[in-house]
Amino acid sequence: MFSKRKTNVPSTSQLGYNFSIKSNVVTKLKYHQNDLEKEYLRSKLITEVHQRFDMECKRLFFFRFTPKDSLNRILLEQLSLPKNELIPRHVLDLDTLDKEIKNVFCLTCKIDSKTVRIRLRKIIKECIYFAKQMLQNDYFQLIEKNNLSDLLELYDTLTDAELEQIFLVKRAAYENLLRSKIDSRLMYLKQVMFNELTKLSFDLKKIKEENCTSEKVSIELGDNVVVSYKEKQFELNYFHFNKLKDLFLLNEFFDEYLFVLLSRYQTFFRHNQQINEGYGMQASLPKNVFTQLYRLFGVTHEAFASPFNCYFRNYCSAFADIDCLFGSSGSFFDYEPIEGSFEANPPFTEEVIERMSIHIENLLNNSARPLSFVVFIPEWVDPPTPGLVNMEKSTFLRKMVSVEKNKHKYICGSQYVDRLNSYLYNAGHNTRIFILQNDAGNKEWPVDDTKMDFLIKAME
Repeated sequence: MFSKRKTNVPSTSQLGYNFSIKSNVVTKLKYHQNDLEKEYLRSKLITEVHQRFDMECKRLFFFRFTPKDSLNRILLEQLSLPKNELIPRHVLDLDTLDKEIKNVFCLTCKIDSKTVRIRLRKIIKECIYFAKQMLQNDYFQLIEKNNLSDLLELYDTLTDAELEQIFLVKRAAYENLLRSKIDSRLMYLKQVMFNELTKLSFDLKKIKEENCTSEKVSIELGDNVVVSYKEKQFELNYFHFNKLKDLFLLNEFFDEYLFVLLSRYQTFFRHNQQINEGYGMQASLPKNVFTQLYRLFGVTHEAFASPFNCYFRNYCSAFADIDCLFGSSGSFFDYEPIEGSFEANPPFTEEVIERMSIHIENLLNNSARPLSFVVFIPEWVDPPTPGLVNMEKSTFLRKMVSVEKNKHKYICGSQYVDRLNSYLYNAGHNTRIFILQNDAGNKEWPVDDTKMDFLIKAME
């Protein structure tokens, strides 16, 4: 027989925790100057890659302007591959580049009675321009046989049905001549980009700490915060400067890693404020939406965010190596939660959305504990994108609603650069919301029409 022994068990009233108290402990951390120098070099090299891409697109395809965000989407898609390198080099294996280029040539756009006339006129003009530039001698044969340019003269006299029928016939001849030329040049462009990215990765590996300079990051406080290293300068507003300070997990080296963070996001994905390039893929939902997501569905974690646009302290993001110092859990595609409620607002690229839908399906399949995802994606239905179709058919789909374009808002991806009076914009597309849950998740966070109405209202 064991004798009963009195133990000193504290009452539950004395148990507790407070995560809001910040530590005053300072640990000795070996800061690597080559983290800073490597990012500085990466920013220069990736800028050269973007410039080479622009140059080759204009030389090979006679583009007046390189398609906006085209290389950004290619890089982002490759970063979404699980366990991928920071410098992706899988260009040859993917068809994203083909889509980006062929979209400019109107070879993939759908022409039917729903196509507005002004859009069709633009397509006709583009066809004539590219035919003349790329087909050269063959262009005259094309014009003589098909009178493609005559369409512009006849444009105002034809009905919509006549214009559509005549153009589709003429475009077929244009496409047949053009496709072979585009395909061969696309293969060359892919090889060029593969070589450029391989060289970039090799050059970064050559950096040694002993070869780095002792230059420091400087921070200047003016209208905005200016973060500089050597000749490189990046800006951010005070709201996000203070936010990043709050997120930063270390006791020192904030200035250095702030530069690395800004450099990574503003050069890896090229930023051009004049045409809003590089910012669209970092758009986020307004604060009111997150308030409702937490209240209605217990959401506490974002599947796609960044240190700049995250609402919760818990989030996944693109660059695990630097974002982790600001609280990121790393890439969502390497993240395997078995319980919890998530918001997922992925970058608006077909490939990333498709991979997200597959990953969410696998996570829900493999967990019996409460797991829930509230997903926001553009309603691209002409033709339907694979990711959207996957979620429509999912056995875990609990609710699906469409929010009409121009009647809801997003926060611009340039929120951390802009003055804080111009960060909201009206969505130019319908947004589809999916609620995906396993049985335990649906029991924990049930879905009904009233909740969905509150959520849609918050997006206005």
